[in-house]
Amino acid sequence: MSSHNMSWVRYPSRVSTAVEDIITAQSIVSRCLHVYMAVCVPVSLAAGLFNLTTFIKGRARRGGLDAFLSDLTVTNVLVTLLSLTTISRPDYIVATNLSCAVLSFLANVCYFNAQYVQLAMLFAFLLQGSVPCLRMATKAAQRPVESLAVIGGCAFCSSLGLVALLGTSGELSRTALCQVDPLTAWPEYEIVKVSMGFGLALVLKLAFLLLLLVQLAQRAAPPQRDVASAPPVVLATALTTFACRLLYNIALLQRARLKLHRDIGSPRDELLMNLAELVLFAESCVNSLAILVLHRPCRLALRSVPERLTQRCRKGEPSDGFSLKRVGE
Repeated sequence: MSSHNMSWVRYPSRVSTAVEDIITAQSIVSRCLHVYMAVCVPVSLAAGLFNLTTFIKGRARRGGLDAFLSDLTVTNVLVTLLSLTTISRPDYIVATNLSCAVLSFLANVCYFNAQYVQLAMLFAFLLQGSVPCLRMATKAAQRPVESLAVIGGCAFCSSLGLVALLGTSGELSRTALCQVDPLTAWPEYEIVKVSMGFGLALVLKLAFLLLLLVQLAQRAAPPQRDVASAPPVVLATALTTFACRLLYNIALLQRARLKLHRDIGSPRDELLMNLAELVLFAESCVNSLAILVLHRPCRLALRSVPERLTQRCRKGEPSDGFSLKRVGE
Protein backbone atom coordinates (compact mmCIF):
# COMPACT_ATOMS: atom_id res chain seq x y z
CA MET A 1 0.00 0.00 0.00
CA SER A 2 3.04 2.33 0.02
CA SER A 3 2.39 3.12 -3.63
CA HIS A 4 -1.04 4.37 -2.57
CA ASN A 5 0.34 6.84 -0.05
CA MET A 6 -0.68 10.17 -1.58
CA SER A 7 0.43 12.36 1.32
CA TRP A 8 3.22 13.79 -0.85
CA VAL A 9 0.83 15.20 -3.44
CA ARG A 10 0.53 19.00 -3.45
CA TYR A 11 -0.92 21.59 -5.79
CA PRO A 12 1.96 23.14 -7.77
CA SER A 13 0.61 26.63 -7.02
CA ARG A 14 1.24 25.96 -3.30
CA VAL A 15 4.82 24.69 -3.47
CA SER A 16 6.32 25.72 -6.83
CA THR A 17 8.99 28.41 -6.96
CA ALA A 18 7.95 29.55 -10.45
CA VAL A 19 6.14 32.62 -9.19
CA GLU A 20 5.53 34.16 -12.62
CA ASP A 21 3.98 30.95 -13.94
CA ILE A 22 1.73 30.72 -10.89
CA ILE A 23 0.53 34.33 -11.26
CA THR A 24 -0.13 33.85 -14.98
CA ALA A 25 -2.01 30.58 -14.45
CA GLN A 26 -4.14 31.98 -11.64
CA SER A 27 -4.96 35.07 -13.69
CA ILE A 28 -6.16 32.92 -16.59
CA VAL A 29 -8.26 30.71 -14.31
CA SER A 30 -9.79 33.72 -12.59
CA ARG A 31 -10.80 35.37 -15.86
CA CYS A 32 -12.24 32.17 -17.31
CA LEU A 33 -14.17 31.58 -14.09
CA HIS A 34 -15.68 35.07 -14.26
CA VAL A 35 -16.87 34.38 -17.80
CA TYR A 36 -18.27 31.02 -16.80
CA MET A 37 -20.14 32.40 -13.78
CA ALA A 38 -21.47 35.41 -15.67
CA VAL A 39 -22.54 33.60 -18.84
CA CYS A 40 -22.69 29.83 -18.58
CA VAL A 41 -24.28 29.45 -15.15
CA PRO A 42 -27.33 31.74 -15.66
CA VAL A 43 -27.85 30.55 -19.24
CA SER A 44 -27.60 26.89 -18.21
CA LEU A 45 -30.02 27.30 -15.30
CA ALA A 46 -32.51 29.34 -17.34
CA ALA A 47 -32.48 26.97 -20.32
CA GLY A 48 -32.50 23.86 -18.13
CA LEU A 49 -35.40 25.01 -15.94
CA PHE A 50 -37.36 26.14 -19.01
CA ASN A 51 -36.83 22.75 -20.67
CA LEU A 52 -37.78 20.93 -17.50
CA THR A 53 -40.97 23.00 -17.15
CA THR A 54 -41.87 22.20 -20.75
CA PHE A 55 -41.37 18.48 -20.19
CA ILE A 56 -43.45 18.53 -17.00
CA LYS A 57 -46.33 20.37 -18.68
CA GLY A 58 -46.33 17.92 -21.57
CA ARG A 59 -45.96 14.79 -19.46
CA ALA A 60 -49.33 13.38 -20.66
CA ARG A 61 -48.13 13.23 -24.29
CA ARG A 62 -44.46 12.63 -23.50
CA GLY A 63 -42.71 10.01 -25.61
CA GLY A 64 -39.59 8.02 -25.00
CA LEU A 65 -37.30 10.73 -26.30
CA ASP A 66 -38.81 13.33 -23.97
CA ALA A 67 -38.25 11.07 -20.99
CA PHE A 68 -34.57 10.61 -21.82
CA LEU A 69 -34.12 14.33 -22.45
CA SER A 70 -35.88 15.11 -19.16
CA ASP A 71 -33.35 12.97 -17.32
CA LEU A 72 -30.51 14.66 -19.18
CA THR A 73 -31.96 18.09 -18.38
CA VAL A 74 -32.14 17.35 -14.66
CA THR A 75 -28.55 16.11 -14.79
CA ASN A 76 -27.43 19.31 -16.54
CA VAL A 77 -29.07 21.48 -13.89
CA LEU A 78 -27.44 19.47 -11.09
CA VAL A 79 -24.03 19.73 -12.76
CA THR A 80 -24.44 23.51 -13.02
CA LEU A 81 -25.28 23.72 -9.32
CA LEU A 82 -22.30 21.54 -8.41
CA SER A 83 -20.06 23.75 -10.53
CA LEU A 84 -20.67 26.59 -8.06
CA THR A 85 -18.07 24.88 -5.86
CA THR A 86 -15.44 26.37 -8.21
CA ILE A 87 -16.42 29.94 -7.30
CA SER A 88 -13.33 30.33 -5.10
CA ARG A 89 -10.85 29.51 -7.86
CA PRO A 90 -7.94 29.86 -8.26
CA ASP A 91 -8.15 28.89 -4.58
CA TYR A 92 -9.76 25.59 -3.60
CA ILE A 93 -12.49 25.00 -1.07
CA VAL A 94 -11.38 23.56 2.26
CA ALA A 95 -13.51 20.61 3.38
CA THR A 96 -13.26 17.33 5.22
CA ASN A 97 -12.44 14.22 3.25
CA LEU A 98 -15.98 13.00 3.88
CA SER A 99 -17.52 16.14 2.40
CA CYS A 100 -15.14 15.99 -0.53
CA ALA A 101 -16.02 12.35 -1.14
CA VAL A 102 -19.74 13.23 -1.16
CA LEU A 103 -19.11 16.03 -3.66
CA SER A 104 -17.06 13.71 -5.85
CA PHE A 105 -19.73 11.00 -5.67
CA LEU A 106 -22.55 13.36 -6.69
CA ALA A 107 -20.51 14.85 -9.52
CA ASN A 108 -19.58 11.40 -10.82
CA VAL A 109 -23.19 10.19 -10.70
CA CYS A 110 -24.11 13.11 -12.96
CA TYR A 111 -21.01 12.50 -15.09
CA PHE A 112 -21.77 8.84 -15.76
CA ASN A 113 -25.54 9.29 -15.98
CA ALA A 114 -25.26 11.92 -18.73
CA GLN A 115 -22.86 9.72 -20.67
CA TYR A 116 -24.97 6.57 -20.38
CA VAL A 117 -28.22 8.39 -21.25
CA GLN A 118 -26.68 9.82 -24.40
CA LEU A 119 -25.34 6.44 -25.45
CA ALA A 120 -28.79 4.92 -24.92
CA MET A 121 -30.38 7.67 -27.03
CA LEU A 122 -27.92 7.09 -29.86
CA PHE A 123 -28.78 3.41 -30.15
CA ALA A 124 -32.49 3.74 -29.35
CA PHE A 125 -33.46 6.68 -31.55
CA LEU A 126 -30.98 6.74 -34.42
CA LEU A 127 -30.79 3.06 -35.30
CA GLN A 128 -33.54 0.85 -36.64
CA GLY A 129 -33.08 -2.70 -37.79
CA SER A 130 -33.51 -6.40 -37.22
CA VAL A 131 -30.29 -6.92 -35.27
CA PRO A 132 -31.11 -8.25 -31.76
CA CYS A 133 -29.26 -5.46 -29.97
CA LEU A 134 -31.16 -2.87 -32.00
CA ARG A 135 -34.47 -4.51 -31.17
CA MET A 136 -33.52 -4.33 -27.50
CA ALA A 137 -32.65 -0.65 -27.88
CA THR A 138 -36.00 0.03 -29.53
CA LYS A 139 -37.81 -1.72 -26.68
CA ALA A 140 -35.81 0.35 -24.20
CA ALA A 141 -37.05 3.50 -25.89
CA GLN A 142 -40.61 2.26 -25.52
CA ARG A 143 -40.09 1.66 -21.79
CA PRO A 144 -38.12 4.75 -20.74
CA VAL A 145 -38.84 4.58 -17.02
CA GLU A 146 -37.31 1.13 -16.65
CA SER A 147 -34.42 2.02 -18.94
CA LEU A 148 -33.59 5.20 -17.02
CA ALA A 149 -33.76 3.28 -13.76
CA VAL A 150 -31.16 0.83 -15.08
CA ILE A 151 -28.98 3.67 -16.36
CA GLY A 152 -29.22 5.46 -13.02
CA GLY A 153 -28.25 2.25 -11.22
CA CYS A 154 -25.21 1.82 -13.45
CA ALA A 155 -24.17 5.44 -12.84
CA PHE A 156 -24.61 4.98 -9.09
CA CYS A 157 -22.49 1.80 -9.02
CA SER A 158 -19.79 3.37 -11.20
CA SER A 159 -19.58 6.38 -8.89
CA LEU A 160 -19.52 4.17 -5.82
CA GLY A 161 -16.57 2.28 -7.26
CA LEU A 162 -14.68 5.53 -7.82
CA VAL A 163 -15.30 6.66 -4.24
CA ALA A 164 -13.50 3.52 -3.08
CA LEU A 165 -10.42 4.70 -5.03
CA LEU A 166 -10.17 8.05 -3.26
CA GLY A 167 -8.02 6.47 -0.56
CA THR A 168 -9.39 8.63 2.27
CA SER A 169 -11.60 6.09 4.05
CA GLY A 170 -9.37 6.14 7.14
CA GLU A 171 -9.17 9.93 7.38
CA LEU A 172 -12.73 11.11 6.78
CA SER A 173 -12.58 13.91 9.36
CA ARG A 174 -9.31 15.35 8.10
CA THR A 175 -9.57 18.65 6.22
CA ALA A 176 -8.03 19.08 2.78
CA LEU A 177 -8.25 21.16 -0.37
CA CYS A 178 -11.18 19.82 -2.35
CA GLN A 179 -12.44 19.76 -5.92
CA VAL A 180 -14.71 17.46 -7.93
CA ASP A 181 -11.83 15.06 -8.61
CA PRO A 182 -9.68 15.20 -5.46
CA LEU A 183 -5.98 15.65 -6.12
CA THR A 184 -4.99 13.13 -3.46
CA ALA A 185 -7.01 10.27 -4.99
CA TRP A 186 -5.12 7.18 -6.06
CA PRO A 187 -3.95 7.19 -9.71
CA GLU A 188 -6.38 4.32 -10.30
CA TYR A 189 -9.16 6.83 -9.73
CA GLU A 190 -8.30 8.82 -12.86
CA ILE A 191 -7.56 5.70 -14.90
CA VAL A 192 -10.87 4.02 -14.03
CA LYS A 193 -12.86 7.21 -14.57
CA VAL A 194 -11.33 7.76 -18.00
CA SER A 195 -11.87 4.11 -18.93
CA MET A 196 -15.50 3.89 -17.82
CA GLY A 197 -16.62 7.43 -18.57
CA PHE A 198 -14.81 8.11 -21.83
CA GLY A 199 -12.96 5.09 -23.20
CA LEU A 200 -15.94 2.75 -23.06
CA ALA A 201 -18.23 5.47 -24.41
CA LEU A 202 -15.83 6.09 -27.30
CA VAL A 203 -15.78 2.41 -28.22
CA LEU A 204 -19.59 2.25 -28.15
CA LYS A 205 -19.85 5.41 -30.27
CA LEU A 206 -17.52 3.87 -32.85
CA ALA A 207 -19.73 0.77 -32.86
CA PHE A 208 -22.75 3.05 -33.30
CA LEU A 209 -21.17 4.74 -36.32
CA LEU A 210 -20.39 1.35 -37.84
CA LEU A 211 -23.96 0.14 -37.36
CA LEU A 212 -25.28 3.43 -38.74
CA LEU A 213 -23.19 3.05 -41.89
CA VAL A 214 -24.44 -0.51 -42.30
CA GLN A 215 -28.02 0.64 -41.83
CA LEU A 216 -27.64 3.41 -44.42
CA ALA A 217 -26.07 0.97 -46.85
CA GLN A 218 -29.03 -1.38 -46.46
CA ARG A 219 -31.50 1.51 -46.94
CA ALA A 220 -33.52 0.71 -43.88
CA ALA A 221 -37.19 1.59 -43.63
CA PRO A 222 -38.09 5.20 -42.69
CA PRO A 223 -37.98 5.73 -38.92
CA GLN A 224 -41.01 6.36 -36.80
CA ARG A 225 -42.21 9.90 -36.02
CA ASP A 226 -40.50 10.02 -32.61
CA VAL A 227 -37.28 8.74 -34.13
CA ALA A 228 -37.47 11.16 -37.05
CA SER A 229 -37.39 14.15 -34.70
CA ALA A 230 -34.52 12.71 -32.67
CA PRO A 231 -31.33 12.99 -34.81
CA PRO A 232 -30.60 16.74 -34.45
CA VAL A 233 -30.84 16.96 -30.66
CA VAL A 234 -29.36 13.50 -30.01
CA LEU A 235 -26.38 14.06 -32.28
CA ALA A 236 -25.82 17.59 -30.96
CA THR A 237 -25.69 16.49 -27.32
CA ALA A 238 -23.46 13.52 -28.16
CA LEU A 239 -20.96 15.65 -30.10
CA THR A 240 -20.97 18.36 -27.44
CA THR A 241 -20.28 15.83 -24.71
CA PHE A 242 -17.43 14.27 -26.67
CA ALA A 243 -15.81 17.63 -27.40
CA CYS A 244 -16.09 18.94 -23.83
CA ARG A 245 -14.91 15.71 -22.22
CA LEU A 246 -11.95 15.13 -24.53
CA LEU A 247 -9.80 17.84 -22.92
CA TYR A 248 -11.02 16.85 -19.46
CA ASN A 249 -10.01 13.23 -19.84
CA ILE A 250 -6.65 14.20 -21.31
CA ALA A 251 -6.06 16.29 -18.18
CA LEU A 252 -7.08 13.35 -15.95
CA LEU A 253 -4.64 11.03 -17.74
CA GLN A 254 -1.89 13.63 -17.39
CA ARG A 255 -2.57 13.85 -13.67
CA ALA A 256 -2.48 10.04 -13.33
CA ARG A 257 0.82 9.91 -15.23
CA LEU A 258 2.36 12.49 -12.88
CA LYS A 259 1.21 10.55 -9.82
CA LEU A 260 2.67 7.31 -11.13
CA HIS A 261 6.00 9.11 -11.58
CA ARG A 262 5.65 10.74 -8.13
CA ASP A 263 5.74 14.19 -9.70
CA ILE A 264 3.48 17.06 -8.58
CA GLY A 265 3.74 18.68 -12.01
CA SER A 266 3.97 22.36 -12.90
CA PRO A 267 1.57 25.30 -12.59
CA ARG A 268 0.72 24.73 -16.25
CA ASP A 269 -0.48 21.21 -15.45
CA GLU A 270 -2.69 22.63 -12.71
CA LEU A 271 -3.96 25.29 -15.13
CA LEU A 272 -4.84 22.60 -17.67
CA MET A 273 -6.87 20.69 -15.09
CA ASN A 274 -8.74 23.80 -13.94
CA LEU A 275 -9.59 24.88 -17.47
CA ALA A 276 -10.64 21.35 -18.42
CA GLU A 277 -12.94 21.26 -15.40
CA LEU A 278 -14.62 24.52 -16.45
CA VAL A 279 -15.05 23.20 -19.99
CA LEU A 280 -16.63 20.07 -18.54
CA PHE A 281 -19.10 22.17 -16.55
CA ALA A 282 -19.84 24.28 -19.65
CA GLU A 283 -21.04 21.07 -21.32
CA SER A 284 -24.28 21.26 -19.32
CA CYS A 285 -24.92 24.79 -20.61
CA VAL A 286 -24.39 23.84 -24.26
CA ASN A 287 -26.49 20.69 -23.94
CA SER A 288 -29.36 22.61 -22.33
CA LEU A 289 -29.26 25.13 -25.18
CA ALA A 290 -29.16 22.31 -27.74
CA ILE A 291 -32.27 20.72 -26.23
CA LEU A 292 -34.00 24.11 -26.13
CA VAL A 293 -33.24 24.94 -29.76
CA LEU A 294 -33.30 21.54 -31.46
CA HIS A 295 -36.03 19.63 -29.61
CA ARG A 296 -39.37 20.59 -31.14
CA PRO A 297 -41.57 20.82 -27.99
CA CYS A 298 -39.03 23.05 -26.23
CA ARG A 299 -38.50 25.16 -29.33
CA LEU A 300 -42.24 25.70 -29.80
CA ALA A 301 -42.65 26.55 -26.12
CA LEU A 302 -39.89 29.15 -26.42
CA ARG A 303 -41.49 30.68 -29.50
CA SER A 304 -44.84 30.96 -27.71
CA VAL A 305 -43.38 32.95 -24.80
CA PRO A 306 -43.62 36.40 -26.50
CA GLU A 307 -47.18 35.67 -27.62
CA ARG A 308 -48.26 34.66 -24.12
CA LEU A 309 -46.60 37.72 -22.61
CA THR A 310 -48.37 39.94 -25.15
CA GLN A 311 -51.73 38.37 -24.35
CA ARG A 312 -51.22 38.93 -20.63
CA CYS A 313 -50.28 42.55 -21.20
CA ARG A 314 -53.41 43.09 -23.29
CA LYS A 315 -55.76 41.73 -20.65
CA GLY A 316 -55.91 45.07 -18.86
CA GLU A 317 -56.15 47.19 -22.01
CA PRO A 318 -59.88 46.83 -22.95
CA SER A 319 -61.25 48.10 -19.62
CA ASP A 320 -58.72 50.93 -19.40
CA GLY A 321 -59.25 51.88 -23.03
CA PHE A 322 -63.05 51.85 -22.64
CA SER A 323 -62.98 54.11 -19.58
CA LEU A 324 -60.70 56.61 -21.31
CA LYS A 325 -62.94 56.65 -24.32
CA ARG A 326 -66.00 57.37 -22.19
CA VAL A 327 -64.23 60.22 -20.47
CA GLY A 328 -63.21 61.74 -23.79
CA GLU A 329 -66.78 61.75 -24.99
